[in-house]
Amino acid sequence: MKIETKYQEGLKKLIKEKQLDEINVVMLCDAVKSNRQTFYYHYRDISDVIDSIFLKEKIGQGKVMPDFESSLKAMIVYLNSNYSFVSAINNSFAQDKFTSFLYSYFYSKLTLIFKNEGKDPYACRSILRMLSSIYSSELRVWISNKRKEHQETLIKRFLVVYNYFTTQYLGDVRREANK
Repeated sequence: MKIETKYQEGLKKLIKEKQLDEINVVMLCDAVKSNRQTFYYHYRDISDVIDSIFLKEKIGQGKVMPDFESSLKAMIVYLNSNYSFVSAINNSFAQDKFTSFLYSYFYSKLTLIFKNEGKDPYACRSILRMLSSIYSSELRVWISNKRKEHQETLIKRFLVVYNYFTTQYLGDVRREANK
């Protein structure tokens, strides 16, 4: 196993025992049985480890996700299976990293979906940004509220917003542009 992976997995394990704000480099190095010099060779700080975790995540890898609902369900599966980690990140100094992770995921998936549907993602980038912001914010709230809202209800809400912006709103914008 690569040392970077050991640090990533070690941080995820430590987060189950302690709050992220209490974890320091020495603790992480002790947990993975390495020294600080090795840590600093690979990372600047704990925040850098969090970035690397989110960068390597492959959500729904190997599955074809041709539509928004499939992409959303894949993200929810990821969030549920990594709940202690994402909840800790969401409630810490690193919440912006979690928000960026969610935003990037939705922006990239929505861009592909729009292309597959024959929409020009460049012309629709304000909608892509808005939807990505809405979804990342709503999922952060869902995690903060300990997933109290049933995930089927959450999915339905997200689909209503998606359908509005991709049909009604986009149609209104096109009609205005043609006047």
